This record gives sequence, C-alpha cells and structure tokens, in this order.
Amino acid sequence: MQSGILRPETVRLAVEGGRLSYEAQNRAAIDAYWADCKAANPRLWNGPFFMFEEVSVGGSVFSGRGRRTDFATFLHWRDHGRPPEAVHVTGTSLPVTADGALFAVRMAAHTANAGAVYFPAGSFDAEDIVDGSFDVTRNIAREMGEETGLVFDENMAEGAYTVVADRGAFHVARRSGLPGDFDACLDLMRRHQARTGDDELETAIAVRAGGEGADLLKPYARLLADWHFENAAFSCSG
Repeated sequence: MQSGILRPETVRLAVEGGRLSYEAQNRAAIDAYWADCKAANPRLWNGPFFMFEEVSVGGSVFSGRGRRTDFATFLHWRDHGRPPEAVHVTGTSLPVTADGALFAVRMAAHTANAGAVYFPAGSFDAEDIVDGSFDVTRNIAREMGEETGLVFDENMAEGAYTVVADRGAFHVARRSGLPGDFDACLDLMRRHQARTGDDELETAIAVRAGGEGADLLKPYARLLADWHFENAAFSCSG
C-alpha cells in the first residue's frame, strides 16, 4: 500500500461478526507478546478493539468490514510488520484553530504511543456503531472531546472526508474549525485534564504553515498537515 491522500465521496465501514482472521492465526503469539508489553509497561490495558478486513478504496467509495478483537491483537500486528491480513482504520480530527494552526497532541510516556505527535484520534469502539456501521464523525467527536475537552462543531466542519493511507492503516479525517486561538485551546485542554484526571496527553503542539511543528508529526499526520496547508480554504458543512 502506498502512502497518500484520498478524498472519497462516501465512507462505508460495516460491522462484521466473527473472529478476525489475523487473531485466529496468531493468538498464542499475541498473548505472549502482550505479556512482554505489559511487563514493560504495566499501565497498558487490553481493551476491546476493532480491526478491518476487505478494505477497498476503489472509485469514490472507501469501504471496509470491521471485526471485534482486542488491543493486544492490534499491538502485535503493529509491531510485527503490519501484515496485510488485517488493516487498521481509525478516525482522526484535523482541528484548525482561529489563528490558523493545526492543533496536534503529544502522547504521554506511559501510553502505547509514547512521545508520538498527531491529531486527536482514536480507534473505533462500540459507542461509534450506528445501525450496523461505524459512524466516523461520532468517533472523531468523541475522541477529541475525551482527550482534549475540545468540541467538534458540525457547523464549523468540512463535510468531506480526507483519508490518509500509510503503512497498512487508513486514517479517516474531517477538518473542523475551533473558536479560539491555539493558546486558548491549549488552556481549555489543560483545564479538561485537571478536571477529569486524564493524563493520556503530555501537551499540545501548534502546527503552522511554513513548517512549525510539522517535523514532530507521525508520517500520516504530516501528510494530513501538508495537504491541509496546500488546501487551507474549506467550506463548513453547517
């Protein structure tokens, strides 16, 4: 799979029953690897997780079938070459502050993505399922709110999806405007953390046109940022 930006007209991500084939083929190795990871980082939690099969990017439709598995399966897949038997699909916000920065976050040292910088995002869970399909916008809004306290406002969001393909994964993004400048949004995030006790994020990073902050981003997030600044004007869906 080559890295790049996709602009599908439609996103269809169905929930499928049954066991993920990658998990079935590798369960013993997954469990052994999880034991090692847990010993190295006791704060890791093996919660429910969805990974995808039969992902298609043909024409104007991005589609796939998600099966319930666990975080240990994802971690094994991610750290063992990202084999094509499974695909990671996740929603991601692309928040634009009032002073033109992209609002990125750095993950805390105790997380599975320690030190990584990307835009507020998270994998799908059961809360994102509506009528047998994954609701990408619901996922984006939920993850952004849980992590940062910032609100995804449909009236300030671009209607279209932007999908980044990168190393066996697809990141489905929607741009949205934030009402405050970067410093105001960072202050809101810190107050959210103080109120909730959530310490998943270390801090926020301003990514600006001209390159400020961009070199810190994970590769897929850098692709999103570069694309955004080349296409900075967008109309809101509201």
